[in-house]
Amino acid sequence: MIMSVSPLLRCSPAVICAALSGLLLSGCSVTGTYQDATDSNAAKLRFVANTDNATMDYYDAEHCDGLTTGLLNNLFIPDSNRRAGMMVAPPEKARGYLEIKLPPEKDLYLSVNTQVGYAVCGYGFNFKPERGSEYELTLSVKGRQCSTLLQQVQRIDGKDLRTPIPMKREGLEACAGRGIFPKTLVQLPDTPERTAMIDRIVEASLFVAIKSDLKTPTSTSFSPDKIDSMVSERKGKIRFELPDEYWTLYRQNLFEFTHESDAIASEAMARTSDEYRKRLRSIDDQQLKAWSAVDGTSGKRGNVAPTEMETAMIQFYYQSAKEEMAEASRRHLDRMARLEAQYDVCSRYRDCWTR
Repeated sequence: MIMSVSPLLRCSPAVICAALSGLLLSGCSVTGTYQDATDSNAAKLRFVANTDNATMDYYDAEHCDGLTTGLLNNLFIPDSNRRAGMMVAPPEKARGYLEIKLPPEKDLYLSVNTQVGYAVCGYGFNFKPERGSEYELTLSVKGRQCSTLLQQVQRIDGKDLRTPIPMKREGLEACAGRGIFPKTLVQLPDTPERTAMIDRIVEASLFVAIKSDLKTPTSTSFSPDKIDSMVSERKGKIRFELPDEYWTLYRQNLFEFTHESDAIASEAMARTSDEYRKRLRSIDDQQLKAWSAVDGTSGKRGNVAPTEMETAMIQFYYQSAKEEMAEASRRHLDRMARLEAQYDVCSRYRDCWTR
């Protein structure tokens, strides 16, 4: 539901073989170079990899070149056995996992990667763990797509609860221009001509073609009949009386979540358009003119921006949609948890909404 999608990036067999050889010769490949935080309130994170040759690297302002945490699911190298004593057990079908302790309340950047055959796929994101909290980061591959999911994990009243957390890719300002972090873009002054050229590029972009799917209901949308059915089912499970006001608010929360879910695609599209315009403002006039040329025969607006730029914006769109979905899910869970607390449901019903 909230998975991010990234195309696989091809590389040569020679490069991959060289990388594997380096790993085989490295004594730290199993546990990595990252040292667990020693704070008594350190956060804990479990990295679950359901794909081959998976890694997770750690970055902060003092480690712009990154620290490794180990290797999972490699044919020749034993899995990292790093554990952090987390309260919540790993998923039953987890293929491989490792656990680390993170410094709380610190701006971090985590990058996960996997190699399948001759292809490499990965994703990086900013993260600021809370004190004493536990998290689970899952990396999976299906077909030619890789996906990541970050969740906060909790044990509440004997039940394991996993809550999705938005993953934002903003980099580390202190590391700009070093390692994997690009230099900060310098915005050039806006002019009517530059604005018109940027508009032509954005409006003819490949990611805009996704607009045709915006009217399709999301898998999380609930029709009025579905909401009626969900309310009736819950009434049948709860063995005590609740006032009509509770059920009115419960139904209202479901409608609110549906409304927010239906708006995700449009909001992600708006965010992506704004981001593309921001990036294009750092391009000089001559290059913008070449990328925004109008076809002399058809008069069709042009966009001959580099493929990697177009691909990056498609990735940005899907990542934005994932973040919007995670935010909507979190708001929904908060609303439901407040409702249950208001009417003291959790003390009488095990499967209540909790935070």
